[in-house]
Amino acid sequence: MGISQLFKQEISITILFDFLEQISCQKTDNFYIVDIVSYKRSIYIDALKPFLINLKQFYHSSKHNYINSENMNQNKFNTVIRQICRYTNTPFTKKIRHDQSKYSVIYHIYFSSNSIPIPSSCTS
Repeated sequence: MGISQLFKQEISITILFDFLEQISCQKTDNFYIVDIVSYKRSIYIDALKPFLINLKQFYHSSKHNYINSENMNQNKFNTVIRQICRYTNTPFTKKIRHDQSKYSVIYHIYFSSNSIPIPSSCTS
């Protein structure tokens, strides 16, 4: 890892995993399922704002717009999740679900190496 354009100090994936546990995120044997329900639940149980406040210490001040709770929405929430996963090299997959001309994004955040998907470019 190391310092990045986004993070001013190292961040551990356990911060994200603890948050996902706190909001009772759906979980399989290998990954968390992060979707619109996860986002809405984090707001409903008042867990999102403290999570974002906690992240401020890790983000450069010029990047605090990503974690501003006042203008947070699901897309920005997903961006924060992806940023943490990429920085910590935590595998994730993205699925788009279409329903009646609307779409929703679903992420699988892997915490177990037993079932990490192989990128399609690596399969024969």
